[in-house]
Amino acid sequence: MGIIDILNRMGNKKVFRPIGRLLLKSAMSLRFDTLTRIAGRHMVSAFAAAPAIILTNSTIENALCDADLLFKAMEFTVQEMELDTFCLVADLSLEAEACGCEVSFSKENLPTVISHPVSSASDVAKLRVPDPSKDGRMHVILNTIKRIGNHYTMIKIAVVTGPFTLAAHLAGTALYLDLRKNTQKVEAVLDFSLKVASRYARELTRAGADMILLAEPVSSQLSPRDYETFSLPRTREFISDLGKPCILHMCGKTDHLLEKMCNSGAAVLSIDDIDIRRAVDTVPKEIVLAGNISTASFGIGSPEGIKEETSQLLNVVRSRKEFIIAPGCDLAPNTPLENILSFVRTVKGTKSS
Repeated sequence: MGIIDILNRMGNKKVFRPIGRLLLKSAMSLRFDTLTRIAGRHMVSAFAAAPAIILTNSTIENALCDADLLFKAMEFTVQEMELDTFCLVADLSLEAEACGCEVSFSKENLPTVISHPVSSASDVAKLRVPDPSKDGRMHVILNTIKRIGNHYTMIKIAVVTGPFTLAAHLAGTALYLDLRKNTQKVEAVLDFSLKVASRYARELTRAGADMILLAEPVSSQLSPRDYETFSLPRTREFISDLGKPCILHMCGKTDHLLEKMCNSGAAVLSIDDIDIRRAVDTVPKEIVLAGNISTASFGIGSPEGIKEETSQLLNVVRSRKEFIIAPGCDLAPNTPLENILSFVRTVKGTKSS
């Protein structure tokens, strides 16, 4: 039995909780690439809160406002889905809503941002960095992490919306045009967004998060030049101030940004629609890779198809121990449990070289 299996076995049992806390503390004191090398097998992880909410007979809207319901769903991700880590829900509307954006809720889909309060640089000065303990729904996530920590001693990963993505929520699609026309406004809203992200991340780690995933899906649409100018510096500053291992996640095609992402300071690069062989060759082994099973396969595929796709990825990264097997992005609410279990069990049944 490898370290990750021992950690999870201890982390799931109340009787082992004192030992589990010590083991988790020891594991997280290591560089994360070192932990993956000695794990005993590839770790398997997924942001599966959305399907877990549905499978525990709740709705997305209710669970994102109720720590009891969200905790129940998070338990399901490790008890029934058998994942190696707790991955808190990837709700990228959370910080935007706390900053004053209007949000549209749905029973079966994650909320979306529908208003953008920043039209000019002067609008940024009117915004206030939210207090995660009382503004919006941030406290729901904080309370959920605390409850997980009281009941489990497994790795807990929380999500923070990246500065560029939050800036896009605040300013809307005009942000892209302003990269050329109004850099003063862009810099102002990015600096504000960095403050929001950093404050929220600090509270998440105080609540018990072991790692932070910085979600920057909007940055994947930038050119290498614009990414290096506007997004990457804020990512570096966020990570350097964090004090915990950080996962940098960017959805979509990021081949054109991969080398620059390696300079972010992230312990893990979470990749989506990318040539995995090139990623393995490009990214130094000091940086862990995570990905990149198609989320579409999870939603519409079969358990047999998921097993085959997962096995193919495992074969490609067999000699790359610094790799977490994961979906390319967060799983859709309607993802069948049998597909998730096929994915997890395929990984757990395969030893890395």
